[in-house]
Amino acid sequence: MRDVAPYGLVLVRGVWTLLAFCDLRQDIRRFRLSRMGGLTMLADSFDLPEHFSFDDYKPPDDRTLEVRLLIPPAIADQVLEAKSFYIEEMADHPDGVLVTLRVRQLEEISSWVLGLGANAFVLEPESLRQKIREEAEKMLKRY
Repeated sequence: MRDVAPYGLVLVRGVWTLLAFCDLRQDIRRFRLSRMGGLTMLADSFDLPEHFSFDDYKPPDDRTLEVRLLIPPAIADQVLEAKSFYIEEMADHPDGVLVTLRVRQLEEISSWVLGLGANAFVLEPESLRQKIREEAEKMLKRY
């Protein structure tokens, strides 16, 4: 649960996001509406800071881990339609389509990669390859 002062709603790559000042973090944060489980309006009010401008605001980019996947061309449209915030680039490759993503931590996309099944081959980082391998082995043991 967070107490925030809402600055406004923004549509980022097809995803509605609340831009707000977070009391816990004492900074401007972005909150995906699809991840919100509830909303309570408080009686407190606030004034938008005079120095704040949506046109000038650039959120800090703390997505420092690069992930590269190789997928078959047949599912490239499916991957593109997923509108993943993390996708930086999709480029033709002799063996399929190279998908480059940037994330804060691998847990942000590991389930998504697993959902692609055998259609996704993790090129890097090796730590994600290992994580996917371990999850697949756990799944195999259950069936």
